[in-house]
Amino acid sequence: MELLRELGPFHYMMNQGNVGDALIAASTVALFEREELNFSSCGPELPAGKEEITLVYGGGGGFVPYFGMLPHYVRLFSDPRLRKCVILPQSFRDCDELVDVLDERFTVFCRERASYDYCLSRNGKARFLLADDMAVAAEPEMLKKRPVRLPFLEMEERAWGKRMKRDVKTSLVALPGAGKLAVCLRDDPESTGHAQALKELPLNTDLSVYSVRVIDEVEHAFAYTRWLLKALDQPDAILTDRLHLGISGALLGKEVFLMDNVYGKISGIYELSLRERFPRVHLLNELSEFPWLEKVLTVPDLDRCRERKAKHARQIGKAAALSKYLYYRKEENGVLRVKVCGLRICKKRVG
Repeated sequence: MELLRELGPFHYMMNQGNVGDALIAASTVALFEREELNFSSCGPELPAGKEEITLVYGGGGGFVPYFGMLPHYVRLFSDPRLRKCVILPQSFRDCDELVDVLDERFTVFCRERASYDYCLSRNGKARFLLADDMAVAAEPEMLKKRPVRLPFLEMEERAWGKRMKRDVKTSLVALPGAGKLAVCLRDDPESTGHAQALKELPLNTDLSVYSVRVIDEVEHAFAYTRWLLKALDQPDAILTDRLHLGISGALLGKEVFLMDNVYGKISGIYELSLRERFPRVHLLNELSEFPWLEKVLTVPDLDRCRERKAKHARQIGKAAALSKYLYYRKEENGVLRVKVCGLRICKKRVG
C-alpha cells in the first residue's frame, strides 16, 4: 500500500471484463477508499488532455491470448504519456508482445508463481512482484450493503442482478445433511472440459457472464459485486471453475470445490493465496473427486429448473423494453426530444 501512496494522485483503470472482474474492481476501490488514497477512476481509455499520467491498472486475468484483448493492452501500456504505472495482481500467459513493452516505469504484481516466472524470463526492465489477487482481501458484508448507485432507469442492469439470485435459488441441489449446493461452471475457451457432464445440466449457473455488457466502470462493478455476493450467499457449498465465484464463496464462509482452468490460473492462485487462508476451499484434480457427483447427476425435475430459468431470462427482455419506454432521447434535425414515463418533458434546439 505504501507503494501506491508514494505515487501521489493517480488514475485507476479497472480491468474490464465479467462479474469476476467486477468483484476485483470493487474490492480494489473499497481498499483505496479505506486507505484514503488520492485517486480518480477512469474508463477503459486514458484521460485525454494530459501530458503525463500516473496509472494504477486493475488486477484480473486479461493478459492471455483467449479473448482478443492483447492488442488493446499493448497500445495502452505503450502510451508515451505514462509517467508511472502500477499493474495490480494479474495473470500472464503467452503474451510476449505485452510483457515486452513494460519498462522501468512499470511495477507489476503477478498473482501466481507461473506468471511471475514467465514475466521475469522475458523482461529485465520492469519490476515484478508476487501478490494475492485483489479480491482475497475483500470485505463481503460491506460490499453487500453498499448502495447500488445506478440510475433508476438502468432497469436492464438491475434485472440481471435479480436474475443472478433467482437462477441460483432455482438451481440449488439438496445435499445429505440439509445443505444446498450451487454448480457454477464456465463454458468458454478457459474451460478444461473436465466437468462437461455437469456443465450441460440446466442447474449449472455461470454467474460470471450475468451482465448486459462488458463491465468497465466502477459503479457498475460495485452493483454487480453486491448482486453476486447476495446470490452466492444462498448455497452452503459451491462447485466452480470460475476463480472469483470460488473466492466469493470462500469470503462468505461457504465450502468451495474448485476445478482448474486451461492454463493453471486457479491452481496457482490456490497455492499462493487460498490453501492456508481458507481451509474450506478444496482444489479438485478430477471431477470424480467431487463428493456429491452422483447426487448432482441424478437430480430430478430438471425441466422445471430449465423452465424457471427461461422465465427469468424473459424478464430481462421486458426490463430492457420498459426502460426504453420510460426514457427516450433522440436528436433529429437539430432538435433534442426527451421523454420520461411516456411524457415529453424536454424539447429544445441543440447546437
